[in-house]
This record gives sequence, structure tokens and C-alpha cells, in this order.
Amino acid sequence: MQPTSLCNRIQESIVAGGSLDEAGQAHVVACASCAGVAAEWLALDGAITDGLEGMDVPAGFADRVMAAVAADAPGSSRVEHMLERPWLKIALANVGLVVAITSVLRFVFSTLLPAMSLGGAP
Repeated sequence: MQPTSLCNRIQESIVAGGSLDEAGQAHVVACASCAGVAAEWLALDGAITDGLEGMDVPAGFADRVMAAVAADAPGSSRVEHMLERPWLKIALANVGLVVAITSVLRFVFSTLLPAMSLGGAP
């Protein structure tokens, strides 16, 4: 495994809050880049924890937020509702396929027919 991918995997694990095995912990101690990420992440986590101490979340706060989000959500139009149907998606894909095949055939014949009318080889 390449060192950069090992560093990436370990740094992602640190940021995701996952635990490291003994080899990962030894790598963090030995690698300056991973040690820096670990130190910065611990400092950030500590700052957030210190900032949240003493805060009380009002009762029903999550319900009010979700109700506000639902109220602000735009309603889907009739066209968007129609395009969600699988049979319409398949029909539109088939129409696109027919148009593509027709374009290819028209291109091929537009180059072959003039050459054959002039007596050229097909």
C-alpha cells in the first residue's frame, strides 16, 4: 500500500471519529502529516465541545425546524411528477435511441450515396 493512501485512510478515520488499531496509532506518532491532522482535529473537537457546554436545546426544537424545512420545500410541478414515472423514462430513452440511430444512418448514407452516384466504390 502506498504511504499517501495509508495516510489518507488514517486521516479519514480520525476525522470520522473511528478508532485506530495499533499500527495506525504508531503511524500517527511517526508521520508528521497524520500527527498534524490528529492534533488539529482534537483541538477543533475540544473547541466545539467547550462551546456547547451550558447550552440548552428548547423542547420541540427539532420538530419546529423540520416543519419549517417542509414548509419551504418547493412543490413539484406536473412535468416533474410526470418525469418520475419509469415507463415515461423508458419511452424517452427509446425515442432518443431512435433519433441517434437515425442521425448515424443519415450521416453514413450522406457520405456513401454521393460517392456511389459518381461511380466510386462503396
